[in-house]
Amino acid sequence: MLVEVPFQLELDGGDASFHAMPAYDGYTSLAGFSLSLSLVANYIETGKIRRRGDFTGRSAVKAFALEEGSVLSKFRVYLDGISALGTSVQIAPEAGKALLYDTFKRTIDRNLGIEPQPQTAELRHLERTRGGDLEALVAATEPSVRQAHSVIGDGAKVMNIFGGTHQIGSFTPVTKHYVEGFYFDNTVKMRDFSVASFNVNSGHGGVFDDEIGRVVPFAMKADVLRRVKPIMSWGLDRYANGTGETVTLRYTTVLALDDTVKKYLIQAATRPGI
Repeated sequence: MLVEVPFQLELDGGDASFHAMPAYDGYTSLAGFSLSLSLVANYIETGKIRRRGDFTGRSAVKAFALEEGSVLSKFRVYLDGISALGTSVQIAPEAGKALLYDTFKRTIDRNLGIEPQPQTAELRHLERTRGGDLEALVAATEPSVRQAHSVIGDGAKVMNIFGGTHQIGSFTPVTKHYVEGFYFDNTVKMRDFSVASFNVNSGHGGVFDDEIGRVVPFAMKADVLRRVKPIMSWGLDRYANGTGETVTLRYTTVLALDDTVKKYLIQAATRPGI
């Protein structure tokens, strides 16, 4: 059964207040948003994370002619049914639409440094069972979310994002500063963490940092992934079972310009005491 899921962007301020936008920056932003939405839609429909090439989500997202008010850009996502990921069980259309909205909002929020607040039981289930996938999806959309900010400050002051009739996010000069501004703290640190999520294929995931009280995304190089995969998988299992056991990580840090922690870059992992 084909499921139709509407989205809308509203550009306001600057040129957009006069129903116009700079051609290059404006359409660059729309392309970035479209790719972000396509990547999330592809994951919801297929359970697979793609970054490039031809994939289902690219053809699933359709754009319509721009409208005035100030500048409105409407999209429709057409999905050929939405299954409970990892099974062949089809989710009811309305529940499937809610899952796409919720997952897209989570992906945007994580890219903006906002702690996600899942609204659907389906997304909460995904966080428990496929949290590593969701973090890999955040990493996959990071460049396109940054691209979607191109018009902010260069033709529009804000881009409001609507899923159906509800606003699910906005891009502003503050969020543009966050996604574009970062630096590397190459000081090597070593601490114990709980592994909240881990994707064994990409090496992306999240660890709970009890010093700052939230889950921090992490990434690692392919050679590191080969070495630490068993340790990180063990840590995720311990986290899922609520044992309180941790893994010891050696890492460097990616920081926002205000020194907010954005990501850890893992170099090594061990089990404490081993």
